[in-house]
Amino acid sequence: MKVTTEPLVVDKTTTTVAVWASDAQMATNPNTNPQLLRKIATEKDWELRRLVASNPNTPTDVLWQLGIDFPEAILSNPIFELLQIEQLQLVAEIPNSTLISLLQCERAPKNFMEYAVNQQDYSLWLAVAYNPHTPSALLENLAQKSRRQDRELIRAVAAHPHTPKHLLAEIIDIGGGIAQIVAENPHTPVAVLEKILDKYRQTNDPIFTTLVALHPQIAPQLLMQMGLAPNESAAQSLWLAKQSATTSSQLVELAQTSWDILRLAVVRHPHALGSTIEQIWHQLEIDRTAPRQIDRLIYDSFVANPNTSSALREELRKLLQL
Repeated sequence: MKVTTEPLVVDKTTTTVAVWASDAQMATNPNTNPQLLRKIATEKDWELRRLVASNPNTPTDVLWQLGIDFPEAILSNPIFELLQIEQLQLVAEIPNSTLISLLQCERAPKNFMEYAVNQQDYSLWLAVAYNPHTPSALLENLAQKSRRQDRELIRAVAAHPHTPKHLLAEIIDIGGGIAQIVAENPHTPVAVLEKILDKYRQTNDPIFTTLVALHPQIAPQLLMQMGLAPNESAAQSLWLAKQSATTSSQLVELAQTSWDILRLAVVRHPHALGSTIEQIWHQLEIDRTAPRQIDRLIYDSFVANPNTSSALREELRKLLQL
Protein backbone atom coordinates (compact mmCIF):
# COMPACT_ATOMS: atom_id res chain seq x y z
CA MET A 1 0.00 0.00 0.00
CA LYS A 2 1.48 3.35 -1.08
CA VAL A 3 1.60 6.01 1.63
CA THR A 4 2.10 9.71 0.89
CA THR A 5 2.95 12.39 3.45
CA GLU A 6 2.28 15.38 1.20
CA PRO A 7 -1.28 16.03 2.46
CA LEU A 8 0.05 15.97 6.03
CA VAL A 9 2.61 18.63 5.18
CA VAL A 10 -0.04 20.79 3.56
CA ASP A 11 -2.32 20.35 6.54
CA LYS A 12 0.48 21.30 8.92
CA THR A 13 1.31 24.43 6.93
CA THR A 14 -2.33 25.39 6.70
CA THR A 15 -2.72 24.87 10.43
CA THR A 16 0.31 27.05 11.19
CA VAL A 17 -1.03 29.87 9.02
CA ALA A 18 -4.45 29.56 10.63
CA VAL A 19 -2.97 29.73 14.12
CA TRP A 20 -0.93 32.84 13.22
CA ALA A 21 -4.00 34.50 11.69
CA SER A 22 -5.97 33.74 14.83
CA ASP A 23 -3.25 35.20 17.06
CA ALA A 24 -2.97 38.26 14.83
CA GLN A 25 -6.72 38.83 15.01
CA MET A 26 -6.62 38.64 18.81
CA ALA A 27 -3.57 40.92 18.95
CA THR A 28 -5.45 43.50 16.88
CA ASN A 29 -8.85 43.25 18.52
CA PRO A 30 -9.25 46.03 21.16
CA ASN A 31 -11.63 43.75 23.09
CA THR A 32 -9.09 40.96 23.57
CA ASN A 33 -8.51 40.10 27.21
CA PRO A 34 -5.46 42.02 28.54
CA GLN A 35 -3.95 38.85 29.97
CA LEU A 36 -4.18 37.13 26.61
CA LEU A 37 -2.45 40.12 25.04
CA ARG A 38 0.24 39.82 27.70
CA LYS A 39 0.77 36.20 26.61
CA ILE A 40 0.92 37.04 22.90
CA ALA A 41 3.48 39.76 23.69
CA THR A 42 5.93 37.03 24.71
CA GLU A 43 5.82 35.41 21.27
CA LYS A 44 8.95 35.55 19.14
CA ASP A 45 7.01 36.67 16.08
CA TRP A 46 7.95 40.31 15.44
CA GLU A 47 4.68 41.29 13.74
CA LEU A 48 2.50 39.79 16.48
CA ARG A 49 4.37 41.75 19.11
CA ARG A 50 4.03 44.95 17.07
CA LEU A 51 0.27 44.40 16.84
CA VAL A 52 0.06 43.97 20.61
CA ALA A 53 1.98 47.24 21.04
CA SER A 54 -0.73 48.96 18.96
CA ASN A 55 -3.65 47.47 20.92
CA PRO A 56 -5.27 49.94 23.38
CA ASN A 57 -6.25 47.07 25.68
CA THR A 58 -2.66 45.94 26.25
CA PRO A 59 -1.54 46.33 29.90
CA THR A 60 0.60 49.42 30.44
CA ASP A 61 3.62 47.52 31.75
CA VAL A 62 3.56 45.36 28.62
CA LEU A 63 3.39 48.47 26.44
CA TRP A 64 6.56 49.81 28.07
CA GLN A 65 8.33 46.48 27.48
CA LEU A 66 7.30 46.48 23.81
CA GLY A 67 8.13 50.16 23.45
CA ILE A 68 11.84 49.41 23.25
CA ASP A 69 11.34 47.70 19.87
CA PHE A 70 8.10 49.36 18.75
CA PRO A 71 8.18 53.00 19.93
CA GLU A 72 6.17 54.29 16.94
CA ALA A 73 3.42 51.75 17.64
CA ILE A 74 3.24 52.92 21.26
CA LEU A 75 3.03 56.59 20.29
CA SER A 76 0.28 55.78 17.75
CA ASN A 77 -1.67 53.62 20.20
CA PRO A 78 -4.97 55.39 21.07
CA ILE A 79 -4.39 54.62 24.74
CA PHE A 80 -1.15 56.63 24.82
CA GLU A 81 -2.87 60.00 24.62
CA LEU A 82 -5.37 58.94 27.29
CA LEU A 83 -2.52 57.82 29.57
CA GLN A 84 -0.93 61.26 29.24
CA ILE A 85 -4.19 62.91 30.29
CA GLU A 86 -4.73 60.57 33.23
CA GLN A 87 -1.11 60.72 34.45
CA LEU A 88 0.44 64.16 34.22
CA GLN A 89 3.85 62.72 35.09
CA LEU A 90 3.52 59.70 32.82
CA VAL A 91 7.01 60.20 31.37
CA ALA A 92 8.54 59.66 34.81
CA GLU A 93 6.88 56.23 35.02
CA ILE A 94 8.36 54.96 31.76
CA PRO A 95 11.52 52.81 32.02
CA ASN A 96 14.62 54.56 30.67
CA SER A 97 15.29 51.99 27.96
CA THR A 98 11.79 52.53 26.57
CA LEU A 99 11.93 56.30 27.00
CA ILE A 100 15.13 56.44 24.95
CA SER A 101 13.38 54.69 22.06
CA LEU A 102 10.32 56.95 22.31
CA LEU A 103 12.43 60.12 22.40
CA GLN A 104 14.07 59.30 19.07
CA CYS A 105 10.72 59.06 17.26
CA GLU A 106 9.47 61.98 15.21
CA ARG A 107 6.18 61.91 17.14
CA ALA A 108 7.82 62.09 20.57
CA PRO A 109 5.86 64.57 22.75
CA LYS A 110 7.62 67.85 23.45
CA ASN A 111 7.01 67.49 27.19
CA PHE A 112 8.87 64.15 27.06
CA MET A 113 11.84 65.93 25.48
CA GLU A 114 11.75 68.69 28.08
CA TYR A 115 11.68 66.12 30.87
CA ALA A 116 14.65 64.25 29.37
CA VAL A 117 16.77 67.37 28.97
CA ASN A 118 16.20 68.26 32.62
CA GLN A 119 17.41 64.86 33.83
CA GLN A 120 21.04 64.10 34.63
CA ASP A 121 21.08 61.25 32.13
CA TYR A 122 23.43 61.45 29.17
CA SER A 123 21.60 58.69 27.23
CA LEU A 124 18.35 60.70 27.41
CA TRP A 125 20.14 63.83 26.19
CA LEU A 126 21.52 61.95 23.19
CA ALA A 127 18.09 60.56 22.33
CA VAL A 128 16.66 64.09 22.26
CA ALA A 129 19.59 65.40 20.22
CA TYR A 130 19.08 62.69 17.59
CA ASN A 131 15.37 63.43 17.17
CA PRO A 132 14.99 65.48 13.95
CA HIS A 133 12.07 67.42 15.44
CA THR A 134 13.71 68.61 18.65
CA PRO A 135 13.03 72.37 19.11
CA SER A 136 15.95 74.79 18.86
CA ALA A 137 15.63 75.91 22.48
CA LEU A 138 16.24 72.37 23.74
CA LEU A 139 19.22 71.98 21.40
CA GLU A 140 20.76 75.11 22.92
CA ASN A 141 20.19 73.65 26.36
CA LEU A 142 21.89 70.41 25.32
CA ALA A 143 24.85 72.30 23.86
CA GLN A 144 25.35 73.99 27.23
CA LYS A 145 25.13 70.67 29.04
CA SER A 146 27.77 69.16 26.80
CA ARG A 147 30.40 71.46 28.35
CA ARG A 148 32.07 71.38 24.93
CA GLN A 149 33.72 68.11 25.97
CA ASP A 150 31.06 65.49 25.28
CA ARG A 151 31.82 65.14 21.61
CA GLU A 152 28.97 62.78 20.68
CA LEU A 153 26.32 65.11 22.08
CA ILE A 154 27.72 68.25 20.50
CA ARG A 155 28.18 66.40 17.19
CA ALA A 156 24.49 65.51 17.21
CA VAL A 157 23.61 69.15 17.87
CA ALA A 158 25.95 70.27 15.06
CA ALA A 159 24.16 68.01 12.57
CA HIS A 160 20.62 68.89 13.68
CA PRO A 161 18.31 70.72 11.23
CA HIS A 162 16.90 72.97 13.98
CA THR A 163 20.13 74.13 15.58
CA PRO A 164 20.07 77.98 15.66
CA LYS A 165 22.46 79.81 13.36
CA HIS A 166 24.23 81.61 16.21
CA LEU A 167 24.86 78.28 17.96
CA LEU A 168 26.32 76.75 14.79
CA ALA A 169 28.62 79.75 14.51
CA GLU A 170 29.78 79.24 18.09
CA ILE A 171 30.38 75.51 18.16
CA ILE A 172 32.67 75.47 15.12
CA ASP A 173 35.34 76.94 17.42
CA ILE A 174 35.38 73.71 19.44
CA GLY A 175 37.53 72.00 16.84
CA GLY A 176 37.88 70.88 13.25
CA GLY A 177 35.79 67.74 13.76
CA ILE A 178 32.76 69.74 14.87
CA ALA A 179 33.33 72.31 12.12
CA GLN A 180 33.20 69.51 9.53
CA ILE A 181 29.82 68.34 10.80
CA VAL A 182 28.48 71.90 10.70
CA ALA A 183 29.78 72.26 7.14
CA GLU A 184 27.94 69.06 6.15
CA ASN A 185 24.68 70.17 7.76
CA PRO A 186 22.47 71.17 4.77
CA HIS A 187 20.76 73.80 6.94
CA THR A 188 23.94 75.66 7.87
CA PRO A 189 23.67 79.26 6.59
CA VAL A 190 26.20 80.77 4.20
CA ALA A 191 27.54 83.15 6.86
CA VAL A 192 28.60 80.22 9.06
CA LEU A 193 30.13 78.41 6.07
CA GLU A 194 32.18 81.53 5.34
CA LYS A 195 33.34 81.61 8.96
CA ILE A 196 34.42 77.97 8.67
CA LEU A 197 36.46 78.78 5.57
CA ASP A 198 38.11 81.75 7.26
CA LYS A 199 39.04 79.69 10.31
CA TYR A 200 40.14 76.40 8.76
CA ARG A 201 40.99 77.07 5.12
CA GLN A 202 44.72 77.48 5.74
CA THR A 203 45.10 73.93 7.06
CA ASN A 204 46.98 71.44 4.93
CA ASP A 205 43.87 69.27 4.53
CA PRO A 206 41.46 70.49 1.80
CA ILE A 207 38.45 68.94 3.52
CA PHE A 208 36.87 72.28 4.50
CA THR A 209 36.98 73.80 1.04
CA THR A 210 35.55 70.55 -0.33
CA LEU A 211 32.68 70.40 2.16
CA VAL A 212 31.74 74.06 1.68
CA ALA A 213 31.89 73.72 -2.11
CA LEU A 214 29.59 70.69 -1.92
CA HIS A 215 27.10 72.44 0.37
CA PRO A 216 23.66 72.87 -1.26
CA GLN A 217 23.43 76.56 -0.31
CA ILE A 218 26.60 77.53 -2.14
CA ALA A 219 25.37 78.66 -5.57
CA PRO A 220 27.63 79.28 -8.63
CA GLN A 221 28.15 82.98 -7.86
CA LEU A 222 29.18 82.20 -4.28
CA LEU A 223 31.51 79.44 -5.48
CA MET A 224 33.35 82.02 -7.58
CA GLN A 225 33.33 84.68 -4.84
CA MET A 226 34.77 82.22 -2.32
CA GLY A 227 37.39 81.00 -4.77
CA LEU A 228 36.05 77.45 -4.61
CA ALA A 229 35.69 76.83 -8.35
CA PRO A 230 38.37 77.13 -11.05
CA ASN A 231 36.04 78.95 -13.45
CA GLU A 232 32.40 79.92 -14.02
CA SER A 233 31.67 76.86 -16.17
CA ALA A 234 32.91 74.54 -13.41
CA ALA A 235 30.83 76.42 -10.85
CA GLN A 236 27.69 75.96 -12.96
CA SER A 237 28.47 72.26 -13.41
CA LEU A 238 28.93 71.75 -9.67
CA TRP A 239 25.65 73.51 -8.97
CA LEU A 240 23.89 71.20 -11.43
CA ALA A 241 25.47 68.13 -9.81
CA LYS A 242 24.00 69.20 -6.45
CA GLN A 243 20.40 69.48 -7.69
CA SER A 244 18.01 66.65 -6.86
CA ALA A 245 16.33 66.83 -10.28
CA THR A 246 19.57 66.25 -12.20
CA THR A 247 19.24 63.10 -14.33
CA SER A 248 21.54 60.10 -14.71
CA SER A 249 22.46 61.11 -18.25
CA GLN A 250 23.40 64.62 -17.10
CA LEU A 251 25.55 63.11 -14.34
CA VAL A 252 27.34 60.94 -16.91
CA GLU A 253 28.30 64.13 -18.77
CA LEU A 254 29.29 65.95 -15.58
CA ALA A 255 31.55 63.03 -14.64
CA GLN A 256 33.77 63.82 -17.63
CA THR A 257 35.85 66.25 -15.58
CA SER A 258 39.25 66.37 -13.94
CA TRP A 259 37.94 68.44 -11.00
CA ASP A 260 37.69 66.07 -8.04
CA ILE A 261 35.09 68.15 -6.18
CA LEU A 262 32.71 67.89 -9.14
CA ARG A 263 33.41 64.17 -9.38
CA LEU A 264 32.58 63.80 -5.70
CA ALA A 265 29.31 65.69 -6.16
CA VAL A 266 28.36 63.25 -8.91
CA VAL A 267 29.23 60.26 -6.70
CA ARG A 268 26.99 61.63 -3.94
CA HIS A 269 23.98 62.07 -6.22
CA PRO A 270 21.25 59.40 -5.83
CA HIS A 271 20.75 59.28 -9.61
CA ALA A 272 24.39 58.43 -10.34
CA LEU A 273 24.65 55.11 -12.17
CA GLY A 274 26.82 52.33 -10.78
CA SER A 275 28.98 52.48 -13.91
CA THR A 276 29.52 56.22 -13.45
CA ILE A 277 30.49 55.72 -9.81
CA GLU A 278 32.93 52.96 -10.80
CA GLN A 279 34.47 55.16 -13.49
CA ILE A 280 35.05 58.03 -11.05
CA TRP A 281 36.63 55.72 -8.48
CA HIS A 282 39.30 54.65 -10.94
CA GLN A 283 39.94 58.26 -12.01
CA LEU A 284 40.46 59.73 -8.55
CA GLU A 285 44.07 60.36 -7.64
CA ILE A 286 44.21 59.56 -3.93
CA ASP A 287 46.55 57.61 -1.69
CA ARG A 288 44.82 54.26 -1.31
CA THR A 289 47.35 52.85 1.12
CA ALA A 290 47.31 55.51 3.86
CA PRO A 291 43.98 57.39 3.67
CA ARG A 292 43.96 60.97 4.88
CA GLN A 293 40.94 62.75 6.31
CA ILE A 294 39.84 63.97 2.89
CA ASP A 295 40.22 60.45 1.49
CA ARG A 296 37.90 59.12 4.17
CA LEU A 297 35.34 61.74 3.19
CA ILE A 298 35.61 60.48 -0.38
CA TYR A 299 35.28 56.84 0.69
CA ASP A 300 32.22 57.64 2.78
CA SER A 301 30.62 59.36 -0.20
CA PHE A 302 31.01 56.22 -2.31
CA VAL A 303 29.70 53.96 0.44
CA ALA A 304 26.67 56.18 1.10
CA ASN A 305 25.36 55.85 -2.45
CA PRO A 306 23.17 52.71 -2.75
CA ASN A 307 24.14 52.45 -6.43
CA THR A 308 27.77 51.69 -5.56
CA SER A 309 28.59 48.10 -6.55
CA SER A 310 29.16 45.43 -3.90
CA ALA A 311 32.68 44.82 -5.25
CA LEU A 312 33.63 48.47 -4.79
CA ARG A 313 32.02 48.52 -1.35
CA GLU A 314 34.22 45.62 -0.31
CA GLU A 315 37.32 47.42 -1.59
CA LEU A 316 36.32 50.54 0.32
CA ARG A 317 35.65 48.55 3.46
CA LYS A 318 39.18 47.17 3.40
CA LEU A 319 40.68 50.60 2.79
CA LEU A 320 38.74 52.14 5.68
CA GLN A 321 40.22 49.51 8.00
CA LEU A 322 43.76 50.70 7.29
